Parts: sequence; C-alpha cells; structure tokens
Amino acid sequence: MGNGTSASSGGQASTSCMRCRSESQVPRCFRSVKCPYPTASTAHCRYGAVNYSLIGPQNGQVVVCFHGLNGSRLLFQDTALYLSRSGGFRVLTFDLYGHGLSNAPPVDLCPRRSCSSCCRPGCLSCSGARARYDLAFFVEQTVELLECIGLGAVRVNLLGFSLGGAVAMAFAKRWPARVARIVAVSPSGFIPRVPPLYHVLRACWCCLIPLAPHILCTCWYKKERFARSVRSENQGMTDESVHNLWSRFVWQLFVKRGVASATLAICHRVNWFDLSELFQHVGRHSRPVLLIWGERDNLNPASTIGKKVAGYFANAKLLVIPRAGHIALCDKPAEAQAVAKDV
Repeated sequence: MGNGTSASSGGQASTSCMRCRSESQVPRCFRSVKCPYPTASTAHCRYGAVNYSLIGPQNGQVVVCFHGLNGSRLLFQDTALYLSRSGGFRVLTFDLYGHGLSNAPPVDLCPRRSCSSCCRPGCLSCSGARARYDLAFFVEQTVELLECIGLGAVRVNLLGFSLGGAVAMAFAKRWPARVARIVAVSPSGFIPRVPPLYHVLRACWCCLIPLAPHILCTCWYKKERFARSVRSENQGMTDESVHNLWSRFVWQLFVKRGVASATLAICHRVNWFDLSELFQHVGRHSRPVLLIWGERDNLNPASTIGKKVAGYFANAKLLVIPRAGHIALCDKPAEAQAVAKDV
C-alpha cells in the first residue's frame, strides 16, 4: 500500500469518505434522488475517497483509463470488460477527484501552485488538503492510486477521453519511462473557439469558484424543465436515459459537496485551447500513440484538430470513426474498442 493509503471494496465506503450534505441540507425537491453511481472499490488517499475498479488477469498488461469532464469511470465500463476478456489486459478505471464517487476536496484558491509567498495563519486558501484541480493534480491522484493498489512499479498503457486525454499526456510527460502506449480519444487542449463565458471565469474566478455551490438555482434542475432541455438537443433519448442523466446532475450538484466549485476550477486551471507544448513534448517519444476521433465531433473537429494533434507525435496513427460524435466510445463502441485493443 502507498504512504497513508488503504483500499477497500464495495459497500458504502465511497460515499462515507466523500463530502456530502445531510438530508436536511439537500433542497426538499431533490431529497428523493438516490446516488446514481454503483460503488466499486475504494482507495483512501490524501484527498479522500477514490472510487475505482480493477479487472482482468493479474499477469495482463495494465491499462489506466481517464474519463472526461463531468464524466465518471462508467464511461469505460464496457471497454474495460472488452479489453480484459478479449485482449487479456488488466484495466483500471477510476473517478477523478470531483467526479463520480471520488471525493471533491475544497478548491485551493491560491493563484499559484507554489503558494508559500501568500501562506499566512488562517489563510483558508492554503490550509488543509485543498486541491488545485489542474493536470498535475490528476497525475498525482493517478500515481497515488497506482501505489495504493500495488501497481506503483508497473509499466502502464494509458487510455484517455477528452480531459482524460490531456491527463494521460501530462502523466506521460511526468513519467515517460512508465508509459508503454497511449490511446487518446478526442483529447482536450485544442478547442478552436474561446466562449465568452470563459473570459468571465478568468476575470472573476476567485469569486465564482467559492460562490458556485451557493448560486445554483434548483429551478434549473427541476426534472420537467431538465427533460425538455435535453430532448431539444437529443430527441431520441429514452425516458430512462433522461432520468439517469438528471439524477447524476442533481446528485452531484445538490447532494455531493464540492462538485460545482471543482468543475469551475478545472475549467479555469486546465488549458482547453492550446496544449501544443505538452503534446509536442510527449510526442518526441517513440512509443506508439493511437488518436481516435469521431467524424462528427463538433467540439474538436477531426478534419482540422485531429490532423494537427497527430502531427505532434513521432509514432502516431489517427483513426476517424464514421458517424461518431465527440464521445466516440459511446457512439460507436465496437469500432473504438477493437482499435484500442490492437494499438
């Protein structure tokens, strides 16, 4: 086990080690909402609970999976089963801090990662286990989790989607000798347009991040209104899918503590628009890299961003999946899983 960490499985371990509101603190209209995430195993790490699953043969090559912003390890549930059964891999899926059933520690509001210059007695920004929610923070979480479950010395393969793709690159930069192969599905860091609200966040982050949990309006998430909004963009969604999506939003924002602030901190501290330097650095290594893009990805268009990113690597293959959108793993799972296994 790692320093000061332990692991357990199943049950209520995850929820008991997370910052959650009591029933009386949850808005009355949402008190009937149950936790929408199935518990797996729990590692007790520096910043609280980390919810994870490790499946596959013990002698198999290890694959570490990183989900995207506002996602969870469930994104890779089917992929993990496929890779473990068909490819003989040992697959680790886990919730990043601030997501799923992993804890959402309070945000470190210090403007710099090294905040010794502003630390002073009583400074809430710098006291306790407060989190940066940048790429380096998620790399640290991954390293600690691997050590906790006995895989600290194992060479790994990385599979990351969107934000998770950028985390995979940051891990490979920090620990190049530990990474055998990388599969990145529409990795973040190259969004072509900066939305106006991002400039507001950049200008007012020190106020918006701590205030986020207090300015959430319950009426935005009333089920009927939420369903109408979702169906206006996804007309084919079933009632069950809408209910599951609504439950996740409500539970994360109104039952679990810290998610709204964590999400804003990630938006503020991750470079969503130009990670060229990071990708170029990782791309100098000769390890094989597979880039998977959905043909209909409107957030990161394959025809422009996909080709640009592929050019950063010395040994990369770009696969564009027909008729798939940004989340190609969900839109065309069979195609994405097959190529991920054979990289």
